[in-house]
Amino acid sequence: MALTESEARVLAALSRPEFPAALTVRQLCAATGLTAGATRRALHGLSHTGLALSTLHSPATWQATQRGRLTIHTPIYRDYLTRRRPPPCSPHSRSPLSVQVKT
Repeated sequence: MALTESEARVLAALSRPEFPAALTVRQLCAATGLTAGATRRALHGLSHTGLALSTLHSPATWQATQRGRLTIHTPIYRDYLTRRRPPPCSPHSRSPLSVQVKT
């Protein structure tokens, strides 16, 4: 089973030792640079496959399962644990709208 890039980024954020044991969607958005919608879709996929689970708190928090931690530490996904991406609103990120072609 292959993870999407969004799922790998979210699972890596949930598995990093410097973060708390459980994170909200807002905290995951800040940690991954993903939008709330993309983060929720990734969490749904991770939850469906048993790699992450929601805790019974309000607001809902998410955490990686043991299987999820083992998955993100495999060689194919290990780079996501150390990768840092700027948030989408960062001046360092480039969107198609901000790139103009000189004619």
